[in-house]
Amino acid sequence: MRISCSPGFPGSMIGSIELRPAEPGPTLSTKSQITAHIDPELIAIPYTIDPDFGSHFDTMKIMKDTYQQEFHHSFDVEFTIDVDQQGYITRFEHTFTLERYLDLIRTQSYQVIQTNWRGQSFHVMTYSYMEEVLNPNNVIFRCTDAEDVFVVAELIPFRVGEVVEQLNHRFLHFRALLSARDDLYPIDYMCQPDFDLNLD
Repeated sequence: MRISCSPGFPGSMIGSIELRPAEPGPTLSTKSQITAHIDPELIAIPYTIDPDFGSHFDTMKIMKDTYQQEFHHSFDVEFTIDVDQQGYITRFEHTFTLERYLDLIRTQSYQVIQTNWRGQSFHVMTYSYMEEVLNPNNVIFRCTDAEDVFVVAELIPFRVGEVVEQLNHRFLHFRALLSARDDLYPIDYMCQPDFDLNLD
């Protein structure tokens, strides 16, 4: 899975996560600077099987409408979250500090977990620290009415720095993707660590 990081605004970086391969089969970044900052032995996206992991999502609120229907009503986003014609998310962007990006990799917080939820087998792809992924205040959006792919997100009031400016204007922070569609989100691709760091 390609997770890139490049300079954005002063003091922050722009991250882009490609949830699906741009072409058939993974194509790894060739100019990443990640090994200059992270021990190559730590660069991995672990795959685990935990049938009970899905029970954590039972405590979270499931939103009434699909992700696209809720957009601009329940939440806004910092940058782009791309979807395909059916409504499945393909890519998202967000800001973070360089240290957070490096630490998420160093702690192997990007993971793929096979689990069960609502009587169905899912793969969970995590994009934050586990305590953020499992925050019971998170909400869940279905991508389509097929209910085979879901977004786990935290809705956070709009801030400028550390100051809350608009309590009711909430931004979506993408925490995890739950997918029963291995055809759309291939596991081989998801587990391929492609951390594309560019500081130039």
